[in-house]
Amino acid sequence: MSKTYPQFLLFGDSIIQQSSYLRDGYSFGAILAEHCIRRFDVVNRGLSGYNTANAMVILQDIIPPPNYAKVAFMLILFGANDACLPDSPSSQHVPLEMYRQNIKDILTHPAINAHNPTIFLVTPPPINEMQIWDGDHAKGYPTITRRQSVTAQYADAVRQIATESKNDKLVLIDLHSAMMQKAITLTPGYVEGASLLGTLQGGDSVALKTLFNEKRNPYMLFLAVDGLHLTGAGYKVFIEELLPHIQTPPFIFPVWTDAPRIDRE
Repeated sequence: MSKTYPQFLLFGDSIIQQSSYLRDGYSFGAILAEHCIRRFDVVNRGLSGYNTANAMVILQDIIPPPNYAKVAFMLILFGANDACLPDSPSSQHVPLEMYRQNIKDILTHPAINAHNPTIFLVTPPPINEMQIWDGDHAKGYPTITRRQSVTAQYADAVRQIATESKNDKLVLIDLHSAMMQKAITLTPGYVEGASLLGTLQGGDSVALKTLFNEKRNPYMLFLAVDGLHLTGAGYKVFIEELLPHIQTPPFIFPVWTDAPRIDRE
């Protein structure tokens, strides 16, 4: 019987889907695959536009049966679309309490429990309202479709779920806090307690008013032109939060000096 590599399964929305893309010369997927090479197969099951309501329906078709492949690690990141405002034309909104329950149900789904994987539960990253509104306005939408403060509530729900979980193999990856903190440290003159970075109100500050024109603004490092999807630097923050938590076992096949071989006369 052939040997199979255990899987590192990434499950989420477009932020996961695009993690395999090359962004500004950087690829989250390539870095993760290098870290896992010869130990795990990294499998990207990111689905652009999906929310937790969608995820609940397809989850059983995403997870392989244990007799096909062992899922050793699973990373879960949803919330960017769930946090769309209720009146958003996209109809992607999932109410906060329903989102909370959906995440809990995903974490305890029988298809996942069958593998007993280490689960990395990720908070949805922050947004930038000015870029969101720029795109929404161009589409003819009368109001903005996402708010930084609302996305923060969904991130906080994930933190609470991780804190309350009794699964000792559940690891919180607080991408939202990591990116906000990085942005704060790179924002000249930022005052603690000032307007939240990435909001329309915060955009009037000296630090954010040049967002669209000058790269010195920290959000230019993290958010692509739509204010939602990550740049290469944003994915770099993501991978730096994740890698310290990944334990790497020995190679599936031994190093070449110990590799089995057939010698022929």
